[in-house]
Amino acid sequence: MKFLRMLMIAAFAAAPLQAVLADQDVTDYQGNKIHLEEGEVNSNGVKIHYYTVGKGPVLIISHGNGDFWFGWANQLHMLSQRYKVVLYDLRNFNKSSKVLGVENGMNANFVSDLLAVQNHFTDGPAVHMGHDQGGMVLWGFAMAHPEKVRLLIQTNAIHPRAFIRELAGNPEQAKSSWYIQHMIENGKSPQMMQPGYVPSHIRQGDTPSMTNLREEAIKITGDEGRQGTVDWYRANFPGKPYSPHDRAFGSYGTEFPHIKAPTLVVVALNDQALDPGGYNDLATWVDADYTLVTWPDGQHSQHAIQPARFNKRLGDWLAFYDTEAKVPAAK
Repeated sequence: MKFLRMLMIAAFAAAPLQAVLADQDVTDYQGNKIHLEEGEVNSNGVKIHYYTVGKGPVLIISHGNGDFWFGWANQLHMLSQRYKVVLYDLRNFNKSSKVLGVENGMNANFVSDLLAVQNHFTDGPAVHMGHDQGGMVLWGFAMAHPEKVRLLIQTNAIHPRAFIRELAGNPEQAKSSWYIQHMIENGKSPQMMQPGYVPSHIRQGDTPSMTNLREEAIKITGDEGRQGTVDWYRANFPGKPYSPHDRAFGSYGTEFPHIKAPTLVVVALNDQALDPGGYNDLATWVDADYTLVTWPDGQHSQHAIQPARFNKRLGDWLAFYDTEAKVPAAK
């Protein structure tokens, strides 16, 4: 199980394709066909690619590493009934710009990209969801721009301060993060993450339409995008020997602003990349209502693998906390 996360991180083909904007249809796990409108946002000269669906208050989703916007396709039918859902590709992924160099991989640059996306759709706050790398970007965004976050939803994304703590004091997390240390030391992905190693680009939880989108996105991402991912790890994570006072994600020690929005964190305790110890005392950094949901089973991308279960919990939480767009529980 430890290796599944590593395979997802950088299974990108070598030759990039020419990206052409067009609307897109995707079919979810229940057979619902969702039609999305495509567009681009300029973030300080960096092109950020997105799709939107639905009407209502804005809800923005930040995808994880080794994934793309459509990794959340199984949530779109439910969410688009009450929200204008915005799914964007992080820089270096799919049709978004490839911007190489450790200095461009700083999490603050990704935060600026997310701000540009939000400002394109609304001047007010939005609901935000994140996973994995997108979740780490989202933690930073909620700290830097609390006025822009109405509700915060994270799945399998440890708070950066907790990640620093766990690397320094939890041997299991340090062991699971061996691939990060490799990238820091060598400036490239481990050999097992290189193109050609993974026999199939099919991801658990993908429908056939998502599999086709994934194969295209992997090609468009290419070697440049894969290197950009390495740069993100090198720019933001501490290297050995780990210390609880390491500089990482733009701060020392406990010097992180607290989260001001009601927050939901959904955790699969069987996550092969993130040890559950990382979620201990996470409420320390949330100055608002905080809900932690833990599942003893499930995996790192549980929203894709167990969409019905995830959607039910997500819908219930939104129905309770969202005063602008009441969302019924998933059926």
